[in-house]
Amino acid sequence: MTEHEKIDRKTFLGGCGKAFLGLGLGVSCGKSSSREEKVAPSGSGNSSPAPAGTADSAAPADTAPARPKIAYRTLGRDGIEVTEVGFGASRTMNPRLVDYALELGINFLDTGRSYANGQNEVMVGKVIKGRRQQVVINSKVRFASLEKMQKDLESSLSALGTDYIDSMLIHGASKPEHLDSPEVREFFSRAREQGKVRTFGFSSHSNFIELLELAARDKFHEVIMVPYNFMGSYEHMLGGSYNEWDSQALARAIESCGKAGIDFIAMKGCSGGFKKEGTGVQTYRAALKWILQNPYMKTTATAMGNFQEIEEDANAMGAGALNTEDKRLLEAYAASYSAWYCRMCGQCSGRCPEGVDIAGVNRLHMYAVGYGGGMARQARREYAALGNASAAACEDCTACRVRCAYGLPLGRKLTDAHALLG
Repeated sequence: MTEHEKIDRKTFLGGCGKAFLGLGLGVSCGKSSSREEKVAPSGSGNSSPAPAGTADSAAPADTAPARPKIAYRTLGRDGIEVTEVGFGASRTMNPRLVDYALELGINFLDTGRSYANGQNEVMVGKVIKGRRQQVVINSKVRFASLEKMQKDLESSLSALGTDYIDSMLIHGASKPEHLDSPEVREFFSRAREQGKVRTFGFSSHSNFIELLELAARDKFHEVIMVPYNFMGSYEHMLGGSYNEWDSQALARAIESCGKAGIDFIAMKGCSGGFKKEGTGVQTYRAALKWILQNPYMKTTATAMGNFQEIEEDANAMGAGALNTEDKRLLEAYAASYSAWYCRMCGQCSGRCPEGVDIAGVNRLHMYAVGYGGGMARQARREYAALGNASAAACEDCTACRVRCAYGLPLGRKLTDAHALLG
């Protein structure tokens, strides 16, 4: 393990599996805490074919996929039934994708007041119109004064076209006061008494192990949304920020919360699950199955960019323990991860004698390869805007003179990036 890494990338499966077993969590997600259905409930039938050639909104294949085995778990102290895989709507404004997820039987939709300046909630509200009782909505407001949070809640209700939100979270909590301040307690207590919120808690992108330990002691919050995946790290696909954590410490904190009656929603679940370079083999389903081995993880907020991803992700539900093929995929990905993934540490910035923005090119390459669809098109537009800072000059170099602090093969990566994005 290098000084930069907190988990051994080659043995993460064994380590995480031992963490689950040592904490008494078990490793099978086949037994949900609620009922299972082999056939998904039908939606409204509103989905229509997308225009040809749009990867992020391409219509489903002509041959209908096998219907996923819909499995449910319960969220919050009221026991709200949620599908094991949920749809993270924050990164799409395409209502057809949300509609298709509902058609396949996914019932958990994650959105937030700040996404697309409130328009993401408006889009979700239009999709769920006429079928509100079939859907579980998770939304978020930023920590603020009591009056501002109450105003934001009313704005969310109006945008979503509903008089209640199933799960409401403080968005991006990072400090203890975001959890235990009098304003937060009054906000959630009043909202529940008024019937505007069924369960509540917080999401966190940083300092979350400390916050989980606080929540376990306090026992006020009922739902927590945290980054959780088999790699123990993620890169934000929009901002480019990188974060990693101590997987063993997080597992212990999750168990402490779980024993205190707190449920979890996993985010960033597929950050380590895109298709491995050169193989064309996708690991999204295996990455989601890994999450569902933890019984305290009740559902996921998984961003899905096209119909095919929705089908693949939905089929992670009710799939049981990781099998040999799942482990092979994840182990292969982990083994290649350190030799491919840019951590955005910035140590290469300004070091190329030809002026190539190495970190910027690597970030855009990751978006195009890892996420595809609309993100790939956006990456190409941003790459064109780099001008002389693009990797075009790399084609004339016999060997890259810049050394990556993590040992990435920069010359090959940059020329590959130019071939894909240029």
